Amino acid sequence: MTQKVRAVNTHGYKWFCMIVGERVRERMQAAGLSQAELARRVGVAQPTIFKLIHSSKKGSAHLHRVARELGTTPAYLSGEVDDPDLDAPEPPPITSEELGWLELIRSLDHQGRTALLQIAQIMVTGPRPTVNSSRMSFKSEAE
Repeated sequence: MTQKVRAVNTHGYKWFCMIVGERVRERMQAAGLSQAELARRVGVAQPTIFKLIHSSKKGSAHLHRVARELGTTPAYLSGEVDDPDLDAPEPPPITSEELGWLELIRSLDHQGRTALLQIAQIMVTGPRPTVNSSRMSFKSEAE
């Protein structure tokens, strides 16, 4: 009798893990997020997201934060409900800091916005090698 219960529990466990992985992957694709970006937003390492999607690990201590970033609930990701929007949290409002950044960006002309975008991309992805990269520097006008 114990072996039969174990077999049922193991099967249910595998089903649960498949549901979580499939639903996390589905929601990431819908949001246009990579594993690395989701990990950054949740505050975990990218392998944590990979394991959540691909391993037989039951859930995650981070499932609530993953669900919030994916605009759904842990109940949906774990297969308890089939509606991803049921009781899903509202998207977070823009913070006052983000609003300040947006106002600054809007005050820039096209050339300034382009330069700021390039700087931000370099900060996120790292500098791309160029012929004169060893001489590249950023100086403020006060210097």
